[in-house]
Amino acid sequence: MSELSKRVWVSVFFIPILIAALFFGKLPLVLMFLLVSALGTMEYYQMMCAKGLVLPKLLLVLNPLLYLALVYVRNLDISLLWIGFLLLGIASLIHWKDGLGLTNGFVSVWAMIYVGVIPALIARIGLDYPKDFILLVMVLMIWIVDSAAYFVGMSLGRHRNVTSVSPKKSLEGFIAGMFAPALIVFIMYISGFRLLNLTQLILVAVAAGIVGQLGDLMESMVKRYAGVKDSSKLIPGHGGVLDRTDSILLAGSFLYCALQILEKVR
Repeated sequence: MSELSKRVWVSVFFIPILIAALFFGKLPLVLMFLLVSALGTMEYYQMMCAKGLVLPKLLLVLNPLLYLALVYVRNLDISLLWIGFLLLGIASLIHWKDGLGLTNGFVSVWAMIYVGVIPALIARIGLDYPKDFILLVMVLMIWIVDSAAYFVGMSLGRHRNVTSVSPKKSLEGFIAGMFAPALIVFIMYISGFRLLNLTQLILVAVAAGIVGQLGDLMESMVKRYAGVKDSSKLIPGHGGVLDRTDSILLAGSFLYCALQILEKVR
């Protein structure tokens, strides 16, 4: 089976599951991002091990537990993060290795934030805004951004190597991905389509068009550091869980923080 065939069949199977979890929210959404946290942590751990780093195996348990705690235990965010930091600090002391000890610690903390905290912020959107389809709209927007950036980059991309972590990406593709959601929001607004209010639409456009693309670059940075092409081979034709959710993770966490800030300043 060709790589294209694998991608198509996997998409046909998984996309309806993803859309259903985003649509219904609540427990299905929480479980889906728990899986992202657990599998993403495993992929990250394996990538760093391939780089020669010694990360504490505690991460494999800590991240999913921290994710669940942040989703269901509110008003203790800072305390939970401090506990996670302390546990990783102790584990790094135990696994200290000259020349890599502090690096191992920093890389472990990055993992805690990237695949422990960030997925929890996205799950919170589904729990805190159960009647809105804001996550579903954001993911659909990200898919549109990916398509716009890819096709414009392939056909019109002249300025490449804009960032060394992903030299094949073009400036033209990034700009197309940035403006595609804005155009969709404009069309939705003037046509009277009101699935989300204007503020939510603007935030979704920024999340998908700018922050989501930065999320893709950040994951590319991690892979380039580890010297791997894909985060894993878990999903045939698509790479790993982190490869498929990199844009969603950063865009969704930005969206949660932006919504929280707006509520505080109103």
